[in-house]
Amino acid sequence: MVKRRKTGETRWQTIGARVSDGKADGVEHSFVDTLQSSEPQQYEYRIDIKVRGDRECKAEEGKPVLASNVLICLDPGHYEGQNVIETKGIRYAEGDFTLELAQEVRKILVETYGITSLLTRESKTISIGGYTDGELDQGHISLRGEYARGSNLFLSLHTNANLEGANGAPADSQPIEITKPIIIANVNACDSMPALAVGNAVGSRLAEVNAQMGIALPGKFKTVSSRKEMVPWTDAFNDGLENPGTICYRTGQDGDYYGVLRGAADVGVPGMIIEHGFHTVPKMRELAVQGELAVQWAQADAYGIGEGFGMKKKEDL
Repeated sequence: MVKRRKTGETRWQTIGARVSDGKADGVEHSFVDTLQSSEPQQYEYRIDIKVRGDRECKAEEGKPVLASNVLICLDPGHYEGQNVIETKGIRYAEGDFTLELAQEVRKILVETYGITSLLTRESKTISIGGYTDGELDQGHISLRGEYARGSNLFLSLHTNANLEGANGAPADSQPIEITKPIIIANVNACDSMPALAVGNAVGSRLAEVNAQMGIALPGKFKTVSSRKEMVPWTDAFNDGLENPGTICYRTGQDGDYYGVLRGAADVGVPGMIIEHGFHTVPKMRELAVQGELAVQWAQADAYGIGEGFGMKKKEDL
């Protein structure tokens, strides 16, 4: 018997059943549950067994499994070896790190919130629509955003950089004061309350994590409640030491300036680029190579996504 209950409820509802043939030959049984509403929802599912006779075997309640109808498309920015900085024996490549980060976000989302994710790439390279790697990082980059078709949200994961000589320092040796989470929203996300809720929650948590890990000053994120409160992205805003992070927008001649965000908008999906921190800060690169940062940032991303969509953590049920 397949049972379901909405998170926060106590009563289980039997939604279907399958009859076994009584053989133990590794036969799989499947059941498709169709929800009545497409609004973001979170459920627990359980499979209970009803036996023909209790002399041969004993039935027990199944273990609840958390699930939802929310689908997130994660885009690990760039591809292998892109945006490399190598100093003092530490080699950091944004294209390598973002894959590690996305895989960790996916793992936490499904285990903690029951939220399913799809990735634009599962390996060091990326291939969509017959194009590969560099072609999908420049001229055909919108295909990465279009990959999110049918998703609730598209998130392109990145680490940030600055102009050469910003703040009077070498490009790869910026002070921690520059670190701030910057989230750039596409036209759809600017008018989506769930997307803004996710952006605010992700940015706020990233700001806390970055301060705790010593790669940023405290209080480096400003939340927004509507498009009217959003600021346009500029180099001066990006590189400024005094500016807190926030949700921004950036437009071009064809709508959204960034191709990945334009692609997501073209298929009707709210999309955002998440600039987690600056890889031009030496300590950020050091923590990334040590393996600490991906886990901490992934937890912040997953928390923000779960909170933005009103989902409960597994341990809180």
